[in-house]
Amino acid sequence: MFEMAKDKKGFTLIELMIVVAIVGILAAISIPAYIQYTIKAKLTEVTTAMDALAQAATEYHATVGCFPAASYVNTNNVSAFAAVSINYSTYNYHYKDNDDCNFIATFTLSSIANTNLIMDISYNASNGYSKSYDATSSIPVEYMPKK
Repeated sequence: MFEMAKDKKGFTLIELMIVVAIVGILAAISIPAYIQYTIKAKLTEVTTAMDALAQAATEYHATVGCFPAASYVNTNNVSAFAAVSINYSTYNYHYKDNDDCNFIATFTLSSIANTNLIMDISYNASNGYSKSYDATSSIPVEYMPKK
């Protein structure tokens, strides 16, 4: 009376549920990783901007013989040094002495807002210029630049 269809096509409910579960697991793993990668990409833009500021400051030092004093530069506006993007942070310049200064990037990214990355620049007559990221920066350790 009833015959089973021999050319049955399609997926069963169990097969579809397994596929949905696998896609859900992959999404749960990949979305946080994607968020981390986007933050790191934006941080790369900030460190690149800080490199441009460091280059401008060292060129000034090489020409004049000292880093610009705070009275010479508006410390809250680093556009006197170089044109940098302020999409993800604001930059401040701090004069320490003739051979030492630093730039501070204050992040505006929502996930790490109001944290700082400090880049110190110094000059030594025997070693030349050196640039380093300060360990007192308040940026989370996983986002701290390697060099």
